[in-house]
Amino acid sequence: MIPAHFLTTTSVEDNSKVAVILGGNKSSPCGEKALLMAPKLRGYQCSKAVHCAIETGFRHFDTAYYYENEKEVGEALRTQVKMGNISRENIFLTTKLWNTHHDPRDVRRICQKQLELLGFSYIDLYLMHFPVGYRHVCDEILRPMSGDQIQTVEIDYLDTWRAMEELVKLGMVRSIGLSNFNMEQIQRLIQCSSSKPVVNQVEIWPGFLQKDLVDYCRYNGIIVTAFSPLGQPNRENHCPVYFFSEGMKRLVKKYKRSAGQIVLRYLIDYGVVPIPKAANPLHIKENLNIFDFKLDDADTRLLRGIKPKGRIVKYEIVKDHMFYPFELLNENSEKSETKVAQIEETKLPYNFNEDDEEKEDNANDE
Repeated sequence: MIPAHFLTTTSVEDNSKVAVILGGNKSSPCGEKALLMAPKLRGYQCSKAVHCAIETGFRHFDTAYYYENEKEVGEALRTQVKMGNISRENIFLTTKLWNTHHDPRDVRRICQKQLELLGFSYIDLYLMHFPVGYRHVCDEILRPMSGDQIQTVEIDYLDTWRAMEELVKLGMVRSIGLSNFNMEQIQRLIQCSSSKPVVNQVEIWPGFLQKDLVDYCRYNGIIVTAFSPLGQPNRENHCPVYFFSEGMKRLVKKYKRSAGQIVLRYLIDYGVVPIPKAANPLHIKENLNIFDFKLDDADTRLLRGIKPKGRIVKYEIVKDHMFYPFELLNENSEKSETKVAQIEETKLPYNFNEDDEEKEDNANDE
């Protein structure tokens, strides 16, 4: 299980996400039960999910100013503390600094506001949500628009990071990290700062593994958390294809687990912390029930050989900004490696349906 000071989670541009993770010992930074779940909830549904998560055994809760549910998360956690079901010391609480608060003069103020919303005296982990800053109009306007363009600022994320480092010195947060940063940005931050990020939270799923970034973070002792770990399955459109393929159906039959459980097990073995969406109590419990089985090597190669896809969450509205972190034209750096994996895959008893994947590619191009 992940040591408490290394835990973190998701984020995509979603207004209402909360993630939870089971706490653990200090032996393995990416080991068993390093799992997060992120139901898209607000209000009563959000509170209900947090209560269920604690009762299930989760101890790490991830939210963000942008999700607009910090108050509900905090209230549910404090209620559980008052009921004697958990202590504050056993909770690992993560939240994030939103893009409109990149000005170093705003960082301490907004963090204090988030503490008040959560109802706690400190935050265990505070993440910079995205390297691109937005214009601050007021705290309630999260996406300042001018026509169809979002208003950005050229504040250097290094300056924002240094203001976040001050929060650690003040005792407002215990540790700090990043979300949606690329290798070059992380390296620049490490070289120009007095502290190293504990976490980088990025999009990872079987069709988009970001191996170079994961390897880089692992080499530098940075935990990687994976949002959209299943590839955002859509049952109506049956995409991504791998999730609904005959190959996946055979894995489901072989292991007697759901497709989601198989993918989560695979990603944990890959060495990242996945953040599956789960609102239903049954799904919350199911997502935790993945540590009593293991994929064999052949099936791991099968999943590794899934045809690479492009990223889902692109933030294209700010693609012209100097700190935009994504390369949209050529992201699949794993293609050559995947081709080797696909050659090996032909020896397996079943394959994912390549014809269907070609159809999906054509549909996406349209």
